[in-house]
Amino acid sequence: MRKLFFIFIVFVIFGCASKPPKFVLDEYVWPKESANPKIQALRVITNSNEFPKKESGKSAILKELVGDVNVKWIENRSIRMATDGKGKVYIASPIAFKIQIIDFVKQEIRDLNFGSIMPCAIDVTPDGRIFIANRASGSIMEINEDKKVLWSYGKKVKDEDLKKFESGGSFDSTGLYKDITDLYVYDGKIYVSDQLFGKIDILTLDGKFVKSIEKVPAPVALAVENGTGRIFAVSKFVGKVFIYDKDGNLIKDLLEPGDNLWALNFPNGIAFDSEGHIYIVDIASNGFKIYGQDGTFLYYMGDQKPSVYLGGFNNPKDIIIDSKDRIYVLDAPNRRLVVFQYLSDIYKKARKNMTVEEPMLRW
Repeated sequence: MRKLFFIFIVFVIFGCASKPPKFVLDEYVWPKESANPKIQALRVITNSNEFPKKESGKSAILKELVGDVNVKWIENRSIRMATDGKGKVYIASPIAFKIQIIDFVKQEIRDLNFGSIMPCAIDVTPDGRIFIANRASGSIMEINEDKKVLWSYGKKVKDEDLKKFESGGSFDSTGLYKDITDLYVYDGKIYVSDQLFGKIDILTLDGKFVKSIEKVPAPVALAVENGTGRIFAVSKFVGKVFIYDKDGNLIKDLLEPGDNLWALNFPNGIAFDSEGHIYIVDIASNGFKIYGQDGTFLYYMGDQKPSVYLGGFNNPKDIIIDSKDRIYVLDAPNRRLVVFQYLSDIYKKARKNMTVEEPMLRW
């Protein structure tokens, strides 16, 4: 009897120890204490093999020898992204001359490779219109997924004209760009920021110039607040957010520079959830920060140092939020896209009809 009992104990110990732990993203919620806003982990994508039932067809031996060339990895030199809110995330990588499309519906990653276009900023409308900034030509374009350019506006400034601008001489920068940093589509208009010229240009969706907001302090990222039309411009080097009304008049600046968790150290992206919280991705802080409308610091997500673990990041480059309050963080140096869910009223109402397997990734 003792021998049988001993065998049973050994079986339980070694049987349980050999079973790998199940990692369920749905269980990870921050902050742990009862505070808002609450954020839940949904999905981490680094390459195309992480989509279910996607096999490359290579033999195991060939994969071991040369690697799986059919696997598409998230480009580690990417800097901007956008989503149509219907299951597609578009990632822009100017150095690689490409846009990557992470398609959660078709469960695949597709590359749009260009010969001369360097997409450095991107936004996409819900009906699939793609607008990009081209670093190579200094222009704004509408393209489609067949890589056809539908229209183009603007050009890169000439060196002699740039010297006039830098010397403080008379200079008209209309239609000229030097350092396009972000692009945002809102209410039938395209907003484009140029860091060197310190301006935000506003265009129509067919590429016609509307107006320019000038003397914006080195804007590196921008977003337009839904409903009010207020324009939020992030300045990486000043360490502040500058807020303009829909007519381009400066209302106020928000936040302060610094290396504290609540301050802006090296901000690079901005987004809003449905309840008006302000999300700012901060490269130097290796995470993103959440603020109230009045600038009150609410939460920091990150590890304060480069990290590969869930909840940590390595110099993240951009952040966007879709209409269902899904938060996408471009953790480019880690070659991954991290998706969270803000547990808002929108989420709570929709949660009743969602599945257990992927409770918040239904498009």
